[in-house]
Amino acid sequence: MSFARVPVQITGLGAISPVGIGINEFRTSLREGITNFSIQEFERGGQLFRYPVAKVKDFTFKEAIGSLSINEKIISSAKRLRNISASTANGIYSALEAWADAGLHDADIDLTKVAIVLGGSNTQQAMLQNVQEEYRDKLQFINPNYGLNFFDTDTSGALSELLGIRGEGHSIGGASASGNFALIQGHRLINSGEYDVVVVVAPLMELSVYELQGFTALGAMARVDENSTPSGLCRPFDTGHCGFVYGQVSGCIILESGEHAIKRRKKSYASLEGYGVSMDANRNPNPSVEGEKTAMLKAIKASGIRPNQIDYTNTHGTASPTGDKTEVEALLLAGLEGVKANSTKSLIGHGLSAAGLVEAIATVIQMQEGFLHPSHNLQNPVSDKIDWILDKAQQVNLGYALSNSFGFGGINTSIILKNN
Repeated sequence: MSFARVPVQITGLGAISPVGIGINEFRTSLREGITNFSIQEFERGGQLFRYPVAKVKDFTFKEAIGSLSINEKIISSAKRLRNISASTANGIYSALEAWADAGLHDADIDLTKVAIVLGGSNTQQAMLQNVQEEYRDKLQFINPNYGLNFFDTDTSGALSELLGIRGEGHSIGGASASGNFALIQGHRLINSGEYDVVVVVAPLMELSVYELQGFTALGAMARVDENSTPSGLCRPFDTGHCGFVYGQVSGCIILESGEHAIKRRKKSYASLEGYGVSMDANRNPNPSVEGEKTAMLKAIKASGIRPNQIDYTNTHGTASPTGDKTEVEALLLAGLEGVKANSTKSLIGHGLSAAGLVEAIATVIQMQEGFLHPSHNLQNPVSDKIDWILDKAQQVNLGYALSNSFGFGGINTSIILKNN
């Protein structure tokens, strides 16, 4: 992928994860390798169904919003929001934290040159199921807000209203690559010259029991049996891997043109240097070595660097035996033998449509702080040709990092981040 070399800076971060509310808690948990896995139970038709999850804890929307360092008008307006889904609530918090982190809440900027891109589609499944079950026999009493809630754009509409944003807003669905795709689209919008700032948000993808069972039946999600322990099921790149564990995450990255950031004297965390995208001509969930390698090499070429300049890879790393094996093979064919690598999913689970963006945040944090987080349960790596970060964090200086996200339907995305 080639494009004009317009510097695209990362100037704000916001996140919610199972291991912390907000960027500060997320940063600490990454360094310490903290996890929060559990088993969620559902009763259906007299049967008990059990699924591994990494759930967000202690998040109350109004309290969390009230704790942000942002002007009171925005806080008051956010607290007045009613009947929003958990997906939208998590997305709004992450975006407002990133907006404040970027210093945009009190900046004099042209809000017609600010855009919103959401990473993800069908993110509110649990809310939809709950409403449909509650009103199945009293349909005439359904809350009118449902007519807004079921659209993914409920999040972008709320953010536009709260922040006064008047540029374009839309969502991008790319399955588990959605978060990376949203960053790529944000990069494209800034490179077009139409926008100075793009708020890239990945709301929580809140699953109902039907999605959880669908993934289990597909063989993609780790199965729970009588011998399972919650903390032992998520094992990316370990020979004992048995499928992904669903993780509740949301995040936001503020992308900004270099010129605009300099003009308002805002120091950036990192720059989004380039990206690569490819498809496999394949509807199914099975990954492709060629497709993944192609996305990585496109990203490297677009960034104007060589494979040996990449200091670290934040892998897609879902803990699917086929997926892990395929990604390792693709890394090696892309010239990344010996690269340092870990899987953020090993700590926070698989956030599905939000995963790529939250993992990009984790990559930026590690680059800024000079460490690489531990990999949970990586005891017997599937390959000795990658320099895996095992059970302890490593101190390291990082210049360039690669972050991978691959989605069902043969969607492959890679981005390159440069430490500022």
